[in-house]
Amino acid sequence: MRSLLTLGLLLLGIGTVAALAEPPRDRPRGPYRAPLLPRIEMLRVLGAGQRSLVTDYYWLQAIQAAGRGGESLTDPTRYLDLFYYSDLVTDLDPKFEKVYLYAGNTIPTNLGRETWVNTTEARKILEKGVKNFPNNSSLRLFLAYNLSYFHNEHALAAEHLQVAAQLPNVDRFVPEMASRLLAYNRRFDAALALVESFRDNEKDPEMRKFFEERVQEIHREQVLIQVDDAIAAFKKREGRLPSRVLELVEKGDLPAPPVDPMGDIIIITAEGRSATNTSKVRMEPVDYRKKMLEKEQEKKQQEQQEQQPPENSQTPP
Repeated sequence: MRSLLTLGLLLLGIGTVAALAEPPRDRPRGPYRAPLLPRIEMLRVLGAGQRSLVTDYYWLQAIQAAGRGGESLTDPTRYLDLFYYSDLVTDLDPKFEKVYLYAGNTIPTNLGRETWVNTTEARKILEKGVKNFPNNSSLRLFLAYNLSYFHNEHALAAEHLQVAAQLPNVDRFVPEMASRLLAYNRRFDAALALVESFRDNEKDPEMRKFFEERVQEIHREQVLIQVDDAIAAFKKREGRLPSRVLELVEKGDLPAPPVDPMGDIIIITAEGRSATNTSKVRMEPVDYRKKMLEKEQEKKQQEQQEQQPPENSQTPP
C-alpha cells in the first residue's frame, strides 16, 4: 500500500512539473538551453490573485539574467535568458512598458566588428511592445533601427519611423530618418508629404529651412535613382559602365540629360553610382554604404584566397 502511495505521489509530481513547465519555444543553440519556465496558462490560473507579484518576481529574474550575461563578453548566448524571461513577463503583463525598452535594446549582442547575434529575439520583444504601445515613439524608433540595421528591412523600418515622426514630443531627428528611409525605398510621395507637413507647421526658421532643404534632397534622390537604373540597364546590355551621363542619353537609357534640382552637376562615380559634383552622399540608411563596401571587400578577399594555390601543393615535374 505504501509503495502504491509513493508511486502515486511520484507520478503526481512528474505530472505537475510537466504541466507547469513550458517546452522550449525554439530549438536549442548548441550547448545553450533556454530556462525552464512555467506555462503562462498555469501562471494565469494559479497566480490570478497575485498577478503583479508573480510578474515582478520574473522581472527580477530577467534583470538577474541580464547581469549574468554581462559577465561573459564572448558568449553569443549571454543575453538569451533575458529574452525568455522578458517574453514571459510581458505575457503576464502586456502593459509593463519598461521591459520592452530595456530588453529590446539589451538582447542584441555584438561579437566584434559589427557581428551581431540575438537580433531576432530583440525584434520579437520590440514588435510586441509596439503592438501594446503603438504611440510610444521610442519603441518604434528602436524597432526601426533593429529592422533597418540588423535585418535590412528598410521599407518596414520606414513605416514605423513615419508613424513615430507624427507622434507628439518626438525627437527632431526622427522625421529626418523617416524621410531618408522612405526615399531610399522609392516612396517619394510619402517622404515629401511627411517633410512638407513638418515644414509647413514649423515655427523655428532654422528648422523650417532644414525641412525645405530636405524637400529638395528628396527631389534630387529621385533623379539620382533614375540615373542609377539607367546605369544598371546600360551595364547589363553593354557589359561595362557608361563613360559619362550623356552616354546614357545617347544610348536611350535616359530620355534627356538629368537635372539636379539643387543646381549641381550629376556625374557617375568610379563605383558606378550616380552622384553630384559636390557630394557623393545619398539618402540611404545609416551606415548602409559602409556595410555594402565591407561586404564587397570580404567577397574580394574570399575570391583571392580561392585563387591562391594551397601552401602544401607542389609543382609537378
